[in-house]
Amino acid sequence: MAVEGFSVEVDGDPYRVGADSRAGSTGAATVVAVAGDVDLAAADTLWSVLDEYVRPGASVVVDCSQVAFLDSMGLRTLIRAQQKADAAGARLTLAAPSEAVLRVLTLAGVGDLFVLDRSGSAGS
Repeated sequence: MAVEGFSVEVDGDPYRVGADSRAGSTGAATVVAVAGDVDLAAADTLWSVLDEYVRPGASVVVDCSQVAFLDSMGLRTLIRAQQKADAAGARLTLAAPSEAVLRVLTLAGVGDLFVLDRSGSAGS
């Protein structure tokens, strides 16, 4: 299902999660690039990708540099992925979080739940 104003892409072996989504992995880390509005309409698509790649021993980098808007459902999806990573012994990093992402993490008081790479170099 396509979600207007939102896209998520993972470099590597492509497959379709939705009309605007591809997933795969490269190198030691899987880099999930998220763009647009991460809201109620997009949360299920984002969760599908994160659920696929957050597994025991995995390293997943969520590039948040192009996120224009993050609502409570988008935040819930990121928290859920972080909880799954913690339980699986995986590493989840939010890379280059946009001002929209940082604002929501700060207002919700959950910034400390995540590994933040403000430089965006975690997936390099």
